[in-house]
Amino acid sequence: MAHRSDLLQGPALDVTDEHKTQAAAVLARLADRYAEEEPGRLVDDFAFTMRVGAEAYDETGRSLAGAHKVVASLVREHAPSLEGVACGPFAAGLRAAARALGWSDEDNQPAIPRHPVPGPRRTDESGRVPAPRPEQAVSR
Repeated sequence: MAHRSDLLQGPALDVTDEHKTQAAAVLARLADRYAEEEPGRLVDDFAFTMRVGAEAYDETGRSLAGAHKVVASLVREHAPSLEGVACGPFAAGLRAAARALGWSDEDNQPAIPRHPVPGPRRTDESGRVPAPRPEQAVSR
């Protein structure tokens, strides 16, 4: 007998090229994350599932509109097996899965390079930066 709390099969969502691109980006980020960890440690299935959900949510604009579900399912579908695998080989498998979905490290560099921002200016003894005065404004 069905209960009110039973999970119901939802409508199937179409997979678009954008979803595949987002899934490839999630796979690449997860590969980087697992490569940074201890390479001999076994991959935890629960931790991987949580990471996939969090990364998919972040990649799709932090919205619960439904795209994150498609991206997360694509990531789990293309990810290598978790059965007794260590973080190092698992990261390599994730990177291969990202490339299979079209990810390229050269093509996916940030368009705007990040530069360090200098700290706050200190102009008087109190350490406060005075507000600009109207008479100091540059006129054109």
